[in-house]
Amino acid sequence: MRITNGMIYRNFINNLFRINEHLAEDYEKIASGKRIKRPSDDPLGMARSIRYRSYLSTIRQYKRNIEMAISWQNLTESALKAVENALQRVQEIAISQASDTANANTRKNAAKEIENIKKHILGIVNTKFGNRYIFAGYITDNPPFSESDNNYHGDEGLIKIRINSATQLSFNIPGSVFAPADGINIFQMIDNLKDAMENNEPENIRACLDEIKQALDQVINAQASLGAKMNLFEEIKVQLVDMDLDFTGIISNTEDADLAKVTIDLGICQTVYQATLTATAKAIPINLFNYLG
Repeated sequence: MRITNGMIYRNFINNLFRINEHLAEDYEKIASGKRIKRPSDDPLGMARSIRYRSYLSTIRQYKRNIEMAISWQNLTESALKAVENALQRVQEIAISQASDTANANTRKNAAKEIENIKKHILGIVNTKFGNRYIFAGYITDNPPFSESDNNYHGDEGLIKIRINSATQLSFNIPGSVFAPADGINIFQMIDNLKDAMENNEPENIRACLDEIKQALDQVINAQASLGAKMNLFEEIKVQLVDMDLDFTGIISNTEDADLAKVTIDLGICQTVYQATLTATAKAIPINLFNYLG
């Protein structure tokens, strides 16, 4: 078969097209940093990448769950500490007004401060996280306590979040801690103390001291329970952050281009491209008469 200049020229053009495609792929990899941008680049690698990205998305949802719960717990911790501080002040006032140095006038003035402290505690226990009351159990859209009575209007619901495919954990503290069925109703105790001070009854003031201590114990125990939960949640968050980094690395290893290798390949392609042009120019004097021959 006679090899014509036209056939050689067509092969030359085809080779240039293939090299140009390779050059374009290398330029795209360098520009994007990605080895896989479409299924045709690496079908198996793309399938793995999709699977890994699904895992990563789930991990990040668990991480968001944990972060929300930790923020809720931080607010709860601050609220419990504020109630503890307020009750300590109630205790100080009660001790001072139970003494023989107090009188009817000092006790009436102290009763006014006790009333203000109760309002302060009411504001604390009705704290909201976003638009949800943190101490209301499941009934997060209604305040757990009101000024009209001393009863708890929430429930014992423990709000849970999912931390993996098999496990859910609760993160809230129901407001019954402030008015338990088998403990001290903090608000009723404060009312009793206020009444004893207004009526100048030192014996009844002294009788409230034990209830104040029990109320403090309830709040401190709730803080301890919350602290244990917070430690667990922080540990889980660290684990999820590590898993996030691990899967991000796996995805990177699957999808990302080896820029050093691509740069070398690009240099080789450019050299081949130039060599092809040079060799073909020497083999075929490109002019109309030769091409027509």
